[in-house]
Amino acid sequence: MSNKYPFSDIILNLSDNFDDLLESLSTLQRLGELPAHRLTEQVLLENALEILHHSIKATRCCIYTLPPQELTLLENAPLGSVLAIDCEGIPKQCNATRIEDMFIRTTLEKGTMQDCDDCTTLDLGSDLLENETSIISVPLMVTEQLCGVITTSHSGRQHFNAWGYRLVELFSTFLGQQLALCRCQNQA
Repeated sequence: MSNKYPFSDIILNLSDNFDDLLESLSTLQRLGELPAHRLTEQVLLENALEILHHSIKATRCCIYTLPPQELTLLENAPLGSVLAIDCEGIPKQCNATRIEDMFIRTTLEKGTMQDCDDCTTLDLGSDLLENETSIISVPLMVTEQLCGVITTSHSGRQHFNAWGYRLVELFSTFLGQQLALCRCQNQA
């Protein structure tokens, strides 16, 4: 059956892409407007996490930062806590979920984005999948040095579209710049 109005699908697609672009730009603008030079690192990360969680409409977002003066996580070393936000909307220090732990470690090891549209296909066992079915983990770089990982997940399969992936990567880059400014000001 042919579409009676072939351009209607194209216009709807353009409209959706335009909406995603505006949402992404708005998210990056809000992150850029944070006064990083006047905030502690903890407060900056909490504010950034709230912005990302609201924008990407994830089930959970977390930020893991490497301990000071460490460039990588030693194999089998405990991950420690992450700063996380979930459906309650309040950033808090807590342990990473098991799948977050796995994706954070892989992102730290490889230094590149790690993702999965459907974690049920990873043959990890149902006990490992808590609320994450779709997950994206991106490295957090400060002055070209890996300092942590941003992870966002959703309970639905294939939740994140192409704009979601781009947004998380750009968000990480912008947050890295904000963290560099924050750390520079706090050292002075």
